Amino acid sequence: MSRSRLRSALQILIVIVILAFWVKALADNWQTFATYPWQFAWLPILLALLVRFVQMLLNATIWWRALALAGAAISYRLGLSLYLRTQIARYLPGGIWDVVGRFVLGQEAGVSKRSMAASIGLEMGLQILSGSVFLLLALALVQDLDSQRYLWIGVLVALATLIVLSPPIFTFLVNSGLKLLRKPPLTMHLTYLSLVLLFLARLLSHAMVGLGFYLFTLGLTPTPLSHAPILISSYVGSWLVGYLAVLVPMGIGVREGALVLLLGGKLPFAVITASAVGYRVLIAIRDLLAAALGVWLKPKSQT
Repeated sequence: MSRSRLRSALQILIVIVILAFWVKALADNWQTFATYPWQFAWLPILLALLVRFVQMLLNATIWWRALALAGAAISYRLGLSLYLRTQIARYLPGGIWDVVGRFVLGQEAGVSKRSMAASIGLEMGLQILSGSVFLLLALALVQDLDSQRYLWIGVLVALATLIVLSPPIFTFLVNSGLKLLRKPPLTMHLTYLSLVLLFLARLLSHAMVGLGFYLFTLGLTPTPLSHAPILISSYVGSWLVGYLAVLVPMGIGVREGALVLLLGGKLPFAVITASAVGYRVLIAIRDLLAAALGVWLKPKSQT
C-alpha cells in the first residue's frame, strides 16, 4: 500500500473512532439534551453569522497582504476572490484542498508557486502563534488564577510573542515546520513591523471567531456576559488543538473534545456540545456564502 493510501486509511479509521466516541457520549447524555431548558434567540445567531462572515473577509485580507510580502502583489479584488472561492474545499477529505485550490487558481492568475507557498507558510505560522495566545489564556481562565498571575502570564506571552515575531526566528520556525512535513524551505523577506501588524490582525480574527461562538451559544440559551472571555478563548484554543491534529480532517471531534475539557466546569455538557456542533453548521453556511461572493468577485479576465 502506498504512503498516501495508508495515510487516507488511517484518517478514515481515526475519524470513525472519534465519531463512535461522540455517538456514545451523545447517547449517554441524550436525556440531558431532551430536558434542557433551551431558549432559542435568532438575533444572536444571525449576529454570529455576520461576525464570522466579516472574519472571513479579514482572513482573506491577511493572506492577500502576506502574498504581497512574499513578492506577489495582486489586486485586492483578485486576492479576495482567490481566497473565498477555495475555502469551501476544506470540506473535502484530506484537509488540504483549500490550499491546493489556491495554488491552482493562483497559477491561473499568474502568481508564482514560491510566492504562494511563502504566503501560505506565513499565514499558517501566524495562525498557530495567535491561536497559542488564546489557548494559554483559556488555560489560565480555567485554572481561575489570581490577578497577579494573570499579569505575569500576560507579560511572558507578550515577551515570547515579540521574540517569535523577529523575522529570522519566525522564518526559522516556519521552515522547521515545513521540514517536518518534508517540504522545501521558503525565502521570506519580512520586516518586524509587517509581521507585528499581520499578527495583530490575526489576533483580531481569532477574537471574532470566539465572539461568534459566544453569540451562537447565547442564541441557544441565556449565557452571562461574564462567560464571554472563557468561551472566546476556549473555542479558539480548541480550534488550535483541532488544527494541529493533522490526521483528522477539519479537526472533527477533536475540537469539540478539547472544548468540553476547557468548558466542562463552566457550561453543561449539552450546551457545549450543541453549541459546538451547531456552530460548525453556521460556519459551513458562512463558507457557502463566501464562496458565492468569491465567484461574484472573480475578475472578468478569468471567466
